[in-house]
Amino acid sequence: MLNSVLFLLLLGSPAPETVTFKTVAGQELKMDVYSPATVSGRVPAVVVVHGGAWTSGDRTQMAQVCRAIADSGMVAVATSYRLAPTHKWPAMIEDVQDSVRYVRDNAAKLKVDPNRIGAAGASAGGHLSLLLGTTDGWPNGNSTGKTSSKVKAVFNLFGPTDLSQDFNRTIANVLSQNVLGKPYAEAAAEIKSFSPVTFVTRTSAPVYTVQGKADPLVPFKQAERLDEVLKKNGVPHTLVLVEGMVHGVNQSKPEEMKAVADAVAWLKAQLTK
Repeated sequence: MLNSVLFLLLLGSPAPETVTFKTVAGQELKMDVYSPATVSGRVPAVVVVHGGAWTSGDRTQMAQVCRAIADSGMVAVATSYRLAPTHKWPAMIEDVQDSVRYVRDNAAKLKVDPNRIGAAGASAGGHLSLLLGTTDGWPNGNSTGKTSSKVKAVFNLFGPTDLSQDFNRTIANVLSQNVLGKPYAEAAAEIKSFSPVTFVTRTSAPVYTVQGKADPLVPFKQAERLDEVLKKNGVPHTLVLVEGMVHGVNQSKPEEMKAVADAVAWLKAQLTK
């Protein structure tokens, strides 16, 4: 967190405000709210979700993406969620959906437009962001009477989309045990409900995907599978496959930084329509 704060101070931008959006089983879940330097009226918001294979990582990893979003004139909210193996699926999606609900319920305080909320995430965070754009409540719609958790647009940065194929089986089995609580070979139903492609319909949010063609962890075929399903259902999707890009964004490579900058610009365009 210290490095993130120093980064912001060097830019001359305000440090984020940290708030608790949920307490579950005695654990406080927090989010960092990055606001534009000046806010006039209600502005769009983007809930930003970190990666880490659903087992590690934290919200401060997304500081630079959040600052880019805030610098574009939107509010960025870097959210936490419970992690495996201590917590099993669907704890993660429940938490990020609740983070969207918090932003929507506190729109006046945060100075955001509750009807203009998007999501962005990297790796496991991209996966969770895609579910924010394809579902509302979990797993089968918002039947609880809670505030909607559906977002209007999604920036997916190399997120897994169909966990039933393409992945190394040894790695897939370890993740299945840790996250879903059972061996991969015995988790067909859970894997289907874990995969964003399962929930795509014509009402799903538009998506902008940035995926590296040299990614050793999430094969770029995953992005192509998402592209096929979204287009089949008439959902707008921009797919950017970056040659030589691995499972991360290299700040020394202009083409990778441009891909992220273009995605942030796309988010703003979608959320200000």
